[in-house]
Amino acid sequence: MKIVLVGAGPRNLTLLERLMSYAKGITEPVDITLYDNFPIGGRVWNPDQDPTFLMNTVTRQLTLFPDPSVPNHAATATYGPNFYEWAITYGKEYVQRRQFINKEHFLDEISRINPNRFTSRALFGAYGQWFYERLGTQVPGNVILSYERKQVIDVKQQETQYTVVLDDDTSFIADKVILATGMTDSILSSEQQAFSEAATANQNMLYIQPTHPAEAKLDDIPARQKVVLRGLGLSFFDYLAKLTIGRGGRFARDNNSILYYLPSGKEPHIIAGSRRGLPLHARGINQKVKAGYKPTFFTNKNLDKLAAENNGQLSYDAFFKLLQKELEYKHYRNTINDFGITWPFNADHFMDALAESDDLNTTARQFGVAEEYIMDWQRILNPVADVPDEVEYSDFMMNYLTWDINDAYKGNDDAPYAGSFDMLRDIRSIIRHYLDAGYLNADEYEKFLQHFNPFNSLISVGPPILRIEQMRALIEAGLLTVAGPGLKVDIQDTHYVVTDSRHNRWTVDNLVEAHLSALSLTNTNNPLLANLRDHGLLSEATYTRSNGTTYSVGGTRMNKDTLAAIDTHDQEVPGLFIWGVPTEGWSWFTTFSPRPNISDKNLIDAENIAHTIFD
Repeated sequence: MKIVLVGAGPRNLTLLERLMSYAKGITEPVDITLYDNFPIGGRVWNPDQDPTFLMNTVTRQLTLFPDPSVPNHAATATYGPNFYEWAITYGKEYVQRRQFINKEHFLDEISRINPNRFTSRALFGAYGQWFYERLGTQVPGNVILSYERKQVIDVKQQETQYTVVLDDDTSFIADKVILATGMTDSILSSEQQAFSEAATANQNMLYIQPTHPAEAKLDDIPARQKVVLRGLGLSFFDYLAKLTIGRGGRFARDNNSILYYLPSGKEPHIIAGSRRGLPLHARGINQKVKAGYKPTFFTNKNLDKLAAENNGQLSYDAFFKLLQKELEYKHYRNTINDFGITWPFNADHFMDALAESDDLNTTARQFGVAEEYIMDWQRILNPVADVPDEVEYSDFMMNYLTWDINDAYKGNDDAPYAGSFDMLRDIRSIIRHYLDAGYLNADEYEKFLQHFNPFNSLISVGPPILRIEQMRALIEAGLLTVAGPGLKVDIQDTHYVVTDSRHNRWTVDNLVEAHLSALSLTNTNNPLLANLRDHGLLSEATYTRSNGTTYSVGGTRMNKDTLAAIDTHDQEVPGLFIWGVPTEGWSWFTTFSPRPNISDKNLIDAENIAHTIFD
């Protein structure tokens, strides 16, 4: 049996272990090959990328090995160290004997590694390479394992097999093909195309289109000139680091532990903004060793009960109301744990009242909780709304970032806000249960995508605190200006003209799309996905509203249990599997790496694919 894994990132690496474990149980020869035009680790975790780029998950919460929390059908499983455990046991010796481009940086990171802190994405890629080599020492006698640094550009169905075409025009026959292509680029929008054409026609204009920050040619941005970074998400912080630390600048702390910046003089002046005008919330200092938050109200049982009471349907509003109660309950529990405050009530009575309440904020006010401690959702989701026009947006932003930093330093379990926000990471399996149980019609699912996804991104998938501190320090140093909401870019003469809703205006020559491409099978720029789409073997998820109109979500359809691709005729494609980021929208929240000891979905999916192949 010839098995092809397209993509050598964390997903297919975890799958590789499962496939080898299953192969031990048969006598038939099994040939497994990984293909990726990046090193083992893949595009996001490429060990050769700039180590300035940080992950946003702490080291102890990353793994590539299965663990006992994930049931499996194979007779054996290869257990091993998580990322942090690897770093403090095998990491230094492994890096020393390998010729990594980032060798010295990796050794520096390993010497200072902390289970509750963040390292470079490149170092996790090194862990991925060690993992692959570790599996290579345990290959069963009937298995051939290999990796080729080539790109698969086409897969054509030939009855029960597939012709796999590589970028060097060679081809071969495979029995099973598993796609884990990760985040791929898309065709430029009409606006982006106009920016690109203007930059091509005018030598003074520079345009960097959406791409992975590690691949952006930021050296072309001149020192001391203005540059606009469009986007304030996770990619923005990569660009920020590259344009400052990457140009010789240094951060340090004063006697009060406040971060400040020492410029090199080679930095541009950065103007950053987005539609919302806010960066993502900082991740709280990690306080979670094993199990995460155990919800009191937002449970599978309660969701199922509500659906049963509504003829098997559960609206988005009902879902969010239950989730909101959980978030507010956690917020108030953490708030009253501040023993420096003399609360005007008995804590036990207060928490009991909150548990019975349908409006926790009103109950908190009735108990005498001061307004500054009330969980004001408008203030959380749109704090800009209350900022008067006469107040400088930079002053507001400095105060906002300071509040966010101070809260996050209280911890992802104890902080009033970061502690409740981080809860969303621990209850993703419950959210997926709600989505996969058939409780939403197309109208309600669209509402979920439009409202919950931005909410979730803002509060629970942000950067390390360090990145928010750096952002504040750069504003203080006069090298970063954050635009107000409603950032808009136009072309005027041979310049970009940038405006925001607060009537600010900048004329610049350098524009960077500081975000990744919008996911879309229809508009993908990836040759393999485009060819499979055109062959009809992959299909984009489309939903029909109650009024008969339709909408597409960009993601590719697959069987959510077996991960087998679903074609344009609504049929499963035998032997063709797709999982991870390309399915976003059909699946929910796919941009995460395996986490140990929590029945991680990635590890479960790997088990399901392997079981389907060998069943």
